[in-house]
Amino acid sequence: MHADANLPAPMFASDAFRLSGEQADLIDEARRFGLEVLGPRASRYDRDATFPIENFRDMHPKGLLSICIPKTNGGLGADFQTYCLAAAELGRYCGATALSWNMHVCSTLWSGPLADDLPMSPQDRAEHEKRRGLHYRRIVNEGAVYAQPFSEGGAAAAGTVAFDTQAKPVDGGFIVSGR
Repeated sequence: MHADANLPAPMFASDAFRLSGEQADLIDEARRFGLEVLGPRASRYDRDATFPIENFRDMHPKGLLSICIPKTNGGLGADFQTYCLAAAELGRYCGATALSWNMHVCSTLWSGPLADDLPMSPQDRAEHEKRRGLHYRRIVNEGAVYAQPFSEGGAAAAGTVAFDTQAKPVDGGFIVSGR
C-alpha cells in the first residue's frame, strides 16, 4: 500500500477503519476511477438525466462490477466494509453512478454472503450455487449489470405479487412505466 500523490486524500483514514493493505488499495482504485473516469462525466448525466452506462462499461475491466464476488468466482472478493468505503469514494465524483452501482453490487450480496447465512436444504443449496455461478459469470465475463426493483414497495418488494414496473424495448432504448 502506498500513497499516490496524484489522488485526493481518502475520505476515510485506513488506520481508523483498520483496513488491510488490500482493502486500502481497492478503495484507492475506486477513488482513482472516480477521479479519472466518473468526475469528468458526472455533470452530463445530471444535466441530461441519463443513465451512466459508459461508467458501467468502464467499470467492467477494472473489476468494479465484481467487487463483492468471491475471488474463487473471478471477482475481487471485497467484504462489506470495503464495498461501502469504495461506494463513498465513487460517490465523491458521480452520485448517479455510485447509487446505481450500489444497486448492482447488492445483487451480488443478496446471492452471496447474505444467502450463505440462510438455512437451505442440500438440494436448494446446490441449485442456489448453480444459479449464483451463472449470475457471477455474467458479471465477471460479460460485464452484466443487475439491480433490484426496490421502488415497488409493499407486497411486490416482499415477493408475494408481481412487480408493476415494466421496461418495454423501443427504438433507441426503453419506455419504463411504474413507480
